[in-house]
Amino acid sequence: MNIRNLKLSTKFTLAVGLILLIFCVIFSLLLYLHLKNRVIEDANEKTLIIMTQIGAVGDYIKNTLRPKMFEILPHVDKGDEFVVEAMSTTHVTQEVMKRFNTDLKDYVYKRVSNNPLNSKNMADSIHLGMISYFQKNRNQKTQNGIIKIEGEEFLIRARPITAEKGCLKCHGDPSHAPGGLVKKYGTETGFGWREGDVIGVESVTIPLAVTLGQITGIAISSFIFGLATLFFLFISLQGAFWSLVSRPLTKLTTIFKGIVKGTEPLNQDLPITAKDEIGDLTESFNQMAKHLYSAQEDLKKNAEALHSIFEGISDPLALVNPDCSLEITNSAYREWIAKGISAVFTKECHSKDCHSDTHCPVCFLDKAKREKRAVSEYWEGGDGQFYYVHFYPLFDEGGNVVKAVHYVKDITDKMKVEEQMRMADKLAALGQLSAGIAHEINNPLGGVRLCFNNLMTTDMDGKTKRMHIEVINSGLVKIQDIIRQLLDFSKKSALSVSRVSVNTLIENVMKLTEYLIAKQDIRVIRNLAPDVPEIIVDQNKMEQVFLNIILNAIQAMNDGKPQKLTIETFSEDGHCIASFSDSGSGIPEAVMPHIFEPFFTTKSVGEGTGLGLSVSKSIVEQHSGKILVETSQQGTTFTVRLPVAL
Repeated sequence: MNIRNLKLSTKFTLAVGLILLIFCVIFSLLLYLHLKNRVIEDANEKTLIIMTQIGAVGDYIKNTLRPKMFEILPHVDKGDEFVVEAMSTTHVTQEVMKRFNTDLKDYVYKRVSNNPLNSKNMADSIHLGMISYFQKNRNQKTQNGIIKIEGEEFLIRARPITAEKGCLKCHGDPSHAPGGLVKKYGTETGFGWREGDVIGVESVTIPLAVTLGQITGIAISSFIFGLATLFFLFISLQGAFWSLVSRPLTKLTTIFKGIVKGTEPLNQDLPITAKDEIGDLTESFNQMAKHLYSAQEDLKKNAEALHSIFEGISDPLALVNPDCSLEITNSAYREWIAKGISAVFTKECHSKDCHSDTHCPVCFLDKAKREKRAVSEYWEGGDGQFYYVHFYPLFDEGGNVVKAVHYVKDITDKMKVEEQMRMADKLAALGQLSAGIAHEINNPLGGVRLCFNNLMTTDMDGKTKRMHIEVINSGLVKIQDIIRQLLDFSKKSALSVSRVSVNTLIENVMKLTEYLIAKQDIRVIRNLAPDVPEIIVDQNKMEQVFLNIILNAIQAMNDGKPQKLTIETFSEDGHCIASFSDSGSGIPEAVMPHIFEPFFTTKSVGEGTGLGLSVSKSIVEQHSGKILVETSQQGTTFTVRLPVAL
């Protein structure tokens, strides 16, 4: 039985019962000890009185009766007589106590010695121990305490018998002792005493067994009586407790349980019948009930408002369990489920069933669980539509992901608009490159034309003809490569990611800008790390980003002075970094907040669309990367951070 599970009234009953039981036991024990001490004190007083009386008798015999007898006896029988009944202190005191015991039989008097004349007065083991004690402790005049004899307790008081000068006449040298004494007891014992020696003890003993038994009976009776009295007191207290405490608390508890089960209304007002602690508790309950009712109503209103907002969100939104089962969904999410759109979950899933090279919402959820962070990804579904998928993990107290908020947005139309913007930006970039492209095509085209003219107008041997044909072929191949590169750059293409080195992308773009860079006498410093890891990107789109940044840098350094463009690549914290630093005059402070806004440009009409940096930022973010800008009067640095391919 666990005491914590008991009711309050039962705990109170047990506590009060235990307290009363302990009180009765302690009271009875204290009463027993008190009565026992009183009995022992009383017995000590009585033994002291008896010892004092016996001592007085002995003193009278030694100091008065015995000397007087010695004065009389020599006239009677020449000193050979010895009257034991009148001259022996031991005999007289024992006879006196025999008569004393006829009325009070419990008191036992003994006067014994370890060297008595009369063998009946030989000390037993207990008295021999007392004699030895007094012999070792001469300053002690009395000894009292409780001893056990044959298993029974006795109170004993003893005092030493010391040989005095008057005692030596009868107990010193046997040759000087009265003839009658020697004749009666002989000379084997009782002689050879010396003045001041402890030669015996006298004691008074009182049995305690009967008295202690009576005390025990009194204590037990008191315990039983007290226990009975306290039991009735306990019943009264229990009744009072039930009436004043248990019954009101039981009523409150019943109402509490009814509120929890829904059988009792929360906004009820209990009557206060007394201005005590129970009344204060009832009043507090009424206040709490009103507060909870008000809070409950507010929660209902807020829940209804949140539900309306949740259902009114036009994009799919759901609370997803780790196994992809759905906890809560809004109407848009349910509509997508009904349409079978692959961007939402329709059944339980397991990440191990996913292909490592194929991205899907299951993979994104597994990534959020594994990395314990929010995951946002652009994703092209199997239906040809584009989606922006978000997973926001929810954690328990141990930091484990227990659920995730799944939000999906169809960005197909947005992607089409962005693609149109990218095409417009590409055409603008091609416009800026047109002079260089014309120069790149015109040079080999001039050589081809010259060779054709020579072949048509000049007679030449076979070797010379082959040389001219090779020059024509080489020029046409160069023109074909330039045109193919322009077509690859300008054509509209679907998102196609692959592993590629960022250094390769930069070198491809540099081929398109060589003429402009050489024309403006810009020195290019390449710090391309050879061991930079590969990235997974759409090569065409990322080349567009780098081309936009380089063209902006070339325009920023268009002031006729020698300039330099520093291009650097390296890896850091799982990202591939590409930075482009020009030596221009920097971006004005007023322009800086707007450089990534669509159609914002500081160029003259016809020189730019204002889409370059906006499109570049969109492309980089689509690849889960970031584009950063730092500027000063000494130049501007654009930094592109892209995650390393795993």
